[in-house]
Amino acid sequence: EMHVQLTPIYSLLDPSSVVIAYEPVWAIGTGVTATPEDAQATHKGIRDLIAEHASAEVAEGIRIQYGGSANAANAPDLSAQPDIDGFLVGGASLKPEFKEIVAAISKAKA
Repeated sequence: EMHVQLTPIYSLLDPSSVVIAYEPVWAIGTGVTATPEDAQATHKGIRDLIAEHASAEVAEGIRIQYGGSANAANAPDLSAQPDIDGFLVGGASLKPEFKEIVAAISKAKA
């Protein structure tokens, strides 16, 4: 299914201007987060499809963010995954913990 969704845009993927955000459908509005391992597997799958159908350079340069209920508690473990480049933060962006989420990704990707 990811390939079907990405097919119309492979030729448009420019790492200098495009960011992909992945959020599991089952996580929308639930407060449930994928395990770091599951999120990593999906992000790697997206990156692998881009490498195969666009180019390795585009796949390496494109930012893929995770958007499934990221919060201060799960941000460090999600940030440690090699193919998670950042977060699409929802409700947690309105709370003081937002600073901790930004700090986690900044530390992991420094």
